[in-house]
Amino acid sequence: MLPKVDLQASTNLANNATKQEFSSGLTVDKSGVKSTNINAGVYLSWTLFDGMKMFATHKRLQEMEVMGAISSKIQIENSVSQIIVNYYNIVRQKQLIKGLSENITISEERLKIAQKKIEIGSGSKLDVLQAKVDMNAQTSNLYRQKTILSELKTNLNLLLARTGDVEFDVENDIPIEFKLKYDDLKSNIEKNNLELKAAQTNTAIISQTIRESKSQLYPKLNFNANYLFARSENQAGFALLNQNLGLNLGLTASWTIFNGLNTSNQIKNARLQLDNANYEFNNTKALLDAQLYSMFKRYQDDAKILELEEENTKLAKEAVDIALERFKIGSSNSLELKEIQKSYDDALTRLSEARFNAKVSETQLMKLNGEIVK
Repeated sequence: MLPKVDLQASTNLANNATKQEFSSGLTVDKSGVKSTNINAGVYLSWTLFDGMKMFATHKRLQEMEVMGAISSKIQIENSVSQIIVNYYNIVRQKQLIKGLSENITISEERLKIAQKKIEIGSGSKLDVLQAKVDMNAQTSNLYRQKTILSELKTNLNLLLARTGDVEFDVENDIPIEFKLKYDDLKSNIEKNNLELKAAQTNTAIISQTIRESKSQLYPKLNFNANYLFARSENQAGFALLNQNLGLNLGLTASWTIFNGLNTSNQIKNARLQLDNANYEFNNTKALLDAQLYSMFKRYQDDAKILELEEENTKLAKEAVDIALERFKIGSSNSLELKEIQKSYDDALTRLSEARFNAKVSETQLMKLNGEIVK
């Protein structure tokens, strides 16, 4: 939109043999004729009208800047989502380790009871051996779980652009409030979802491309101005000295009447691109609506599953306590206690999975809603 200003200067020296014949009968025939030309000036050119192309280009570049910001935000959003999921996966592994440690404690108590029963002559060595085998298996799983925890911490450090050996701790629980509402999410997606904004911005960019192509159908008007100094000296010829200094102004109008239908084809191609962009926008919106429906359904199911698993864990813990007391007084055998203990271990594992899955569902909905990065 702004004018263009150039500063130019040049000088030329020449040494020629000159032969001239004038109508007056004068003849000049010399060799070694020297001439000097000096030119310097400031040139200004300014497009006053180009079919509004400059305004369309300016708007398109603004939209491209918006698109760049959206693309960066999408990358940040993806990174933050990965960090959240990785973080709560670490919390989940920490909960699994806690559950394994608790089961090892139960197995240790079970082993002590079995050994005491042998000492008083009411037990079986099979119970002792089975208790040791189960405790060793649980301890092995504990070491394996700690290795997984260490690997997840290394991954999180890398996501946070830190060295993999940085030590840190995480929370003990996974907070989930289940406050998200379907209608609120659906309303906010249309306003805040970054993928939808990117598709919408792409449509705006192509719309400006059409305006740029259409501008070629209109005439163009340029304003030109220059301030020049020119000096020419010759040792022979009609003018021995010619010098000019001054301001020159002018307007240039041009209009392309026909260019082989190139402009028409450019407009058609741009309109096809706009149709595709509108299709992509509508398709993205439909996909987001479908994702929201399925994700929210999963979110609701995760809430119900979590509630059930919390109840199951309490019941399984109560069953283990009862079975352990029954084993102490000889009312149950080692096999029965082992099965009940395994049920408690499975319940703890499912509870950790349910909490983690619910948090992942919540995070996905927040990302879909554009609430991860504001």
